[in-house]
Amino acid sequence: MLFGREKRYGETDWKRRLGYTLLGEMHIPGRLRVWHLINALRHLGFWQPRPLTLLDAGGGEGAFAYYCARRFPAWQVVVADDEPETIARGQRMVDGLGLHNIQVQQVDLTALHATACYDIVICSDVLEHIEDDHTVVRHLARALKPGGVLCLTSPSIPQRRHLALVAWREQRIGFHPSQYGHVRDGYSAADMQHFLEANGLTVEVLRWTFGRFGTLMFDIFFVAGDNRPSPLAYAALFPFYMGLSALDVALPNHSGSAIMAVGRKP
Repeated sequence: MLFGREKRYGETDWKRRLGYTLLGEMHIPGRLRVWHLINALRHLGFWQPRPLTLLDAGGGEGAFAYYCARRFPAWQVVVADDEPETIARGQRMVDGLGLHNIQVQQVDLTALHATACYDIVICSDVLEHIEDDHTVVRHLARALKPGGVLCLTSPSIPQRRHLALVAWREQRIGFHPSQYGHVRDGYSAADMQHFLEANGLTVEVLRWTFGRFGTLMFDIFFVAGDNRPSPLAYAALFPFYMGLSALDVALPNHSGSAIMAVGRKP
């Protein structure tokens, strides 16, 4: 089952619909992030078809929740996001896929009221966009059932060294990292550990992602056009991106440009 193909139903541009149909998730950094999440869930015994409940907090832009709902019909999945356009795109995906085990809800994560509802809560590259991040993590931890897991990902601080071409491309197109909408640069391992332990969770996974190979993939992906590359350049580089991503998952990372933490509720 090709990850990311679900996103074709959220697109109105036929070229992007075709791309998602043929290749799956075309944003390779997002694809790599999900590979790391799936690896962690598999390691902890959650990546299986038994009935489970999943909350993807702030995940309306990605394909992870929709992929899970399609792969595991016994799961009950909720996507919570607060952007109306994202909600509308997510609902188009649900309708196009004909899924009945997923809901897309407009939710302010700082006001989430769920208690002991979910076996898995994902918050992937979301917290760095939110001022009141501690409140959000507290609400997400409260939403877990006993034995459930909270999975957090974020850019890391400090970052690995990036290619000089990244700064060149940023200057050439007038890009500044603040355009990502971040209110902070990211989190350290100590920050992530504190998030989990301060909310009564046991740290199960704390590891760097986007190490040497993942960061190289990210840098080349950005320099080659990021979300709007030349189709020919993208097609030529796609196998290279996928190979670097596979190495990032397969090999241990002693540092990284991103970080993942998973905590379990007792």
